[in-house]
Amino acid sequence: MRLVKDGLIIRKFLSSLINTLNYEVKLIMAECNDLFLKFNGEIELKNSKKTSLRTSRNSIRNDIINHFEKKLKVSKPKFWGQGSYMMNTIIKPIDGEYDIDDGVYLEHLAEIDEEEWPTAETVHNWIIKAVQDRTHTPPKNKNTCVRVIYKGNYHIDLPIYIKSKDSEHPKLAHKTKGWVDSDPKELTNWFKGQVSSKDTQLKRLVRYFKSWKDFKKNGDKFPSGMIFTILAANHYVEGYEDADDSAFIAVAQEIYDALNANFSLNRPVFPEEELFEDWSDTAKTNFLSKLSTLINNGQKALETEDKAEASKIWIKQFGDRFPEFTPPKEQNNVEKGYALKASAPPILGNYGRSS
Repeated sequence: MRLVKDGLIIRKFLSSLINTLNYEVKLIMAECNDLFLKFNGEIELKNSKKTSLRTSRNSIRNDIINHFEKKLKVSKPKFWGQGSYMMNTIIKPIDGEYDIDDGVYLEHLAEIDEEEWPTAETVHNWIIKAVQDRTHTPPKNKNTCVRVIYKGNYHIDLPIYIKSKDSEHPKLAHKTKGWVDSDPKELTNWFKGQVSSKDTQLKRLVRYFKSWKDFKKNGDKFPSGMIFTILAANHYVEGYEDADDSAFIAVAQEIYDALNANFSLNRPVFPEEELFEDWSDTAKTNFLSKLSTLINNGQKALETEDKAEASKIWIKQFGDRFPEFTPPKEQNNVEKGYALKASAPPILGNYGRSS
């Protein structure tokens, strides 16, 4: 009986000692969550800008409605915002030109068999004529949409869809490929579900990845914003909800490990296509190298005791929009854990885990 009691005492002592050592290791880490939150405030869409974008979008919608009802003499289309604007992951790009997407759904063709649909080029021309006087810059006829350009400020892309009465999903008017499977509503709803089941931090992490790309791309191939959105959701790591710096590097490590093992990503909803299909081996290697550099530099920032030095490392990853820390006369470091060790999944305390 005495041996059992002694064993329990020793085990309790060792557990207390380990916890104390872990705390002391954490104590010396510089904590930059507040700087990341300030950075998020700098790059996210402001309410005033959101109002301006919504006003322009609604004006374009009215142009299209009037053209269809008065010129084409058919029922008006319906509209559905899509992409980062609807997911609330849109960022202020370095060049200052926002990009939003507003899907145009041709309701007057919903009852017609696909064989009788007009060509994709025809419906593109309908939209071009509807919006041609909206801005001084002529609309641009792209393969997947018509783009209305508000010079030096933002542009609004107008992809065009038909959803027939007998189909579960709509089809997109692609100027060169014709009518192709596409359902952006599915992806928007999927991502909102991911945020609901995980944490709103996920939206900030997507913004950080997009901002890193915006600063580092320099003409090189990077994943699209949509791909970064899916990757961040697929590899979200729980346990860092109050530490965006650790969370960002933890997720970056998870993404790296996954792509290094198999550089592949399927869209999680219809149409379930391979999203890296057009990537060359060179592009894949180059992106993995950039991601590895980000992880290594981020780990240095997480491990340094000097918050000012950590902020300078982050500035090199994101640009000067990331705030530099100026230490007060007396600076106390706060508790901070490692985001990751070597190539293993990141662990903060004992509860960080990949979703």
